[in-house]
Amino acid sequence: MQIKIPELKSRYIPVYGGFGNLEKGMHWWEEKAAYIYPNVLFNLLHFTKEQVEFVRKNAINEMFILTDSGGFQVVSGTCDLDWKGSLLKQIELTASKIFSLDKPTVKQKASAGSLTNFVYMNDIEAEETIIDNFEVALKQSEFLKQNYPEEFKKFCYILQGKSLEQINFNMKLFNDKLGGVDKYSDYFPGGVVYAAKGGDNMYITMAARHAYENFIKKGIYVHFLGMGSFHRMIILIRNEITTFDSSTLLQGVRVNEFLNPVNLNDSFCLSSDDLNGFVKPFCNCPVCRNVDYFKIQKESPSDIGRNCVLHNLWHLLIMNTILDALPKDKYTEKVTTMFNLNEGLHKCLEFCDECDKIGFDLSYEKYKHYLKKDVTKQNTLF
Repeated sequence: MQIKIPELKSRYIPVYGGFGNLEKGMHWWEEKAAYIYPNVLFNLLHFTKEQVEFVRKNAINEMFILTDSGGFQVVSGTCDLDWKGSLLKQIELTASKIFSLDKPTVKQKASAGSLTNFVYMNDIEAEETIIDNFEVALKQSEFLKQNYPEEFKKFCYILQGKSLEQINFNMKLFNDKLGGVDKYSDYFPGGVVYAAKGGDNMYITMAARHAYENFIKKGIYVHFLGMGSFHRMIILIRNEITTFDSSTLLQGVRVNEFLNPVNLNDSFCLSSDDLNGFVKPFCNCPVCRNVDYFKIQKESPSDIGRNCVLHNLWHLLIMNTILDALPKDKYTEKVTTMFNLNEGLHKCLEFCDECDKIGFDLSYEKYKHYLKKDVTKQNTLF
């Protein structure tokens, strides 16, 4: 008999790459799933209206569905969406939020189609791109307001920025063109999306706190793109970011990478041909307690990876729920006790606590030397 799991509260939006995964049973919103979680991000180019309608029809709860805007695909040369086409496609897929068509602040250095083939623009190039993005977003905003007033309510601006200076350049445009953040929702009533790129957790923390101070406190929805690691979830939840997405979980299916249910800093990389060391019971999540991985290995080895995805998602959702419940004045203390954090993440949480005490601007001046060195100029030479 299937155990019914209560609806989970979480900010995390798992990303699906293509409809084929659904056909293979990788879903978490249907009655037959091990547990129910009605959030997902579908790739704009890999799903049809009929496929999304099928998902909604079979979901046990009302779904929160995000799609991307297609901006990266346009830059990489893998699609030819324009500003109107991006909107119409998102509307067609019944997206719960609609994102502006943004050009990422990167430029191509080799062949198309992969993030590894791009480098960050310098500040001058990035600001020019941000201006272009903003003008396109205003055009899209007016189009939706005039032609799709209900969809206009979902419309979000994608704020590009690999540094606080670039984020604040967006804010300057809001002040100069909109009359300030207080007028922001007149143009982008759905909220704001931060495309805060890079591998520096201190920068992600500063961007998240910036979002909290300028939007979250005003009741404006904030989404962060591509934030899948558990450490970043700790940072984003500390700053009350509304939602964030990542495809990290689904990547694990390729190598059968199971999160360690005891320590989320660790994982088990298992081969469908070799389950050596994989003792049963592996964990007590609603996925693993109902399957025998050794039996699956004999009968359908590819299903090991699919169960791995659902196992990983379950544990991250549970941790999201626990983190959400922690009081902010005790957050650093509790998280430090619960998890094995590295020194860098300790500094990130210290920065947040310092913001509570002395404000964002003073805290930024105090902690900005912890930011990683900007290598944009070196990278863009090649």
